[in-house]
This record gives sequence, C-alpha cells and structure tokens, in this order.
Amino acid sequence: MVQFQTLDAFWEGRNNNFNLLRMIGALFIMFAHAVFITIGDDISFDSFPVAYTFGITTLNLFFVLSGLLVTASWMHRQCLITFVMARILRIVPGLVVVAFVCAFVLGPLMSTYSFGAYFSDLRTWLYWPGTTLLSADMRLPGVFVGLPNDREVNAPLWTLKYEAVLYVGVAIAGLLGWYARRPFAVLAGLALGLYFIITFLTDLRAIAAIDHFMHFGYAFLIGTAVFLYKRFVPIHLGLALVCLGLSCLAVYCFGLQYAEFLLIPSAALLGLWVAYVPDGIVRNYNGLGDYSYGLYIWHYPIEQVMRTQFESVSAWQLFLISLPVVLPIVICSWHFVERPCLQRVRSISEKIKAWQSVQTTRALF
Repeated sequence: MVQFQTLDAFWEGRNNNFNLLRMIGALFIMFAHAVFITIGDDISFDSFPVAYTFGITTLNLFFVLSGLLVTASWMHRQCLITFVMARILRIVPGLVVVAFVCAFVLGPLMSTYSFGAYFSDLRTWLYWPGTTLLSADMRLPGVFVGLPNDREVNAPLWTLKYEAVLYVGVAIAGLLGWYARRPFAVLAGLALGLYFIITFLTDLRAIAAIDHFMHFGYAFLIGTAVFLYKRFVPIHLGLALVCLGLSCLAVYCFGLQYAEFLLIPSAALLGLWVAYVPDGIVRNYNGLGDYSYGLYIWHYPIEQVMRTQFESVSAWQLFLISLPVVLPIVICSWHFVERPCLQRVRSISEKIKAWQSVQTTRALF
C-alpha cells in the first residue's frame, strides 16, 4: 500500500513557500489580464478555453489558500477583534493607496478631460472612498476611454468583496463553534449539497453573482476543510498531477462549470505540494515579503496605462513591459504600507480591548 505524507507533517513553522506560491499565482493573473486587456470582453471559456480556465483556476486557488490560512488564523487566535483587525489591515491600507494614486495621479494624467473638468467631476471624488469600500466598478472621468476594456480602472478588485464576505463567514462560524468536527461536517455537507443542486440542477449560475459565490465559496470551503482535516490531506506531487490531469480531461469533456468541483481540489493538492515540499534556494523567497496582494491590486491600472502607450502590443509584450513598472511599486507597497500596518494588528487590537474594558466598567457603575 502506497504511503503519503500528510499536511499535518508539514504544518508547523513558517518555513514554507506560501509567499512564492501566491506571487506565482498573482503573476499568472497579471498575464491573464494582459490577454483580457489586449482582446477585450470577448475572452471567455468558449473563445479562449485554456487562458480562461487557467485564470479562473488560479483565482480559485487563491480562495483555497485564503480558506486554509484565514481559518487557521481564527483557530489560532479565536478573538474577534484581533481577527477583524488582521483582515482589515491586510486589505484596506494597500487599497487606500492604490485608489488614491488612480484617482489623483494616474487619473488626471490619463484622462481626456482637462484638469479643471476632471477635478470638478463628482466621479473623481467618489472613486477613492468607493473603491476603498470594495466597489470595483468605479469609473474615473475620461480615463482609459477607447481601450478594449473601455474605462475600466482596476477591474481585479471585484473579487475582494467576495473575500470580505467569506471572512465574515469565518468569524460567524468561529463564534458559533461550527469548526468542531461534527458541526463543520454538517455545515460543509449542506453547503456542498447547495453547490451541487445549483450547479447541476438549475440555471442560476447564469447570474454572475451566484456563479462567483458558488466557485469562490466552494474553493474557500475546501481550504477550510484542508486545515481542519490536515492529517488526512496527502502531499504528493505524483498524486496531485494525476488528479489535475483527470480534472483537465473532465473540463475538456464537460466544460469548466461542471468539472470545477474536481479541478479546484486538484489544483489545491498541487499548490500545497509547491508550498511545502520544494526546498533549498526557493525558500529564500519567503524572507523577501508577501508581494502578491500588492501585485494583484496594482497590475491592472499599470497595464491599462501601458496599453494606451502601445496600441498594437500583444498580451505577452504588455505583460513584459508592465512588469518592470509594477514590481518596484509592489515592493514599496509591501515594505512601506502593508507590512507596517500588519505589524500593528496586535497593538491596535489590545487598545480596542482596553477601551472596551473601560466602557464595560463604566456601564457597570
């Protein structure tokens, strides 16, 4: 009988390749968006099955990793205030900066409006707070007009609202004690039943919001289950590749929507192997920083800018000319915005707890 090492054997400690894995995934998404930016809204599973499947599977893998690591974060702390602050300080500071730069630096430079007209338009002043509040559809007056993806400033931000909703779900499940083995098994069974009914027995996934909740929620649930049952999750490259190959065959035969329930966990198995097994020089990347989120929120407006300057550029060319511009921005975002904020999670949480204690004491007297 073949014996596999399980995730439980690798879990303890921070010496892993998660930063590298997320960065590779962010680069894949950046290239997928380069394809999208050069072609426009015509990209779909029907028109570009390989590129589309690759891009959406990478996004789903991000949600698997998020389910794994965010659930682990909750189980480690089990403190609502600390959990909420950690999530807010991971997402919001970088988003505040990129939204500000898009509205007040890139916007006036890229707009077909005059400076006066641009800054007198209400959309200019609504973009920063609106985007910070996870509205990805905000437009800036006259910015990126006439491109294949006309007027889109930072399209990838649309996934963040789904991430935020799932974070709330983690907190609710944790507070209600649903991460104990039996309650979680019941909850996961009900969620999976709903997923399969909607996917295979209805046409509801034709509605974009429902479709996104289905595959992102499924991916996040898999990540949560991987953490809770990590002593049963095999870490083996051969097994991961076989599962992934069979899943890709299922996608080819039945389409992405009907095969994603196999493709997402198969991609997760490969991702976990990359995160824990490759050793040596690749582990050095872990000490550089987690640049993936910065790359995710910064690459699209930069690629749009480059598209305005090079009209006949191909997807590969757009990716390659944008990357040297994006990377220094991303590195600065991590070292001067994201990491300093994350380092304050504990201190801010303790101040909030102290304030709550004082308010409770005053209420008693």
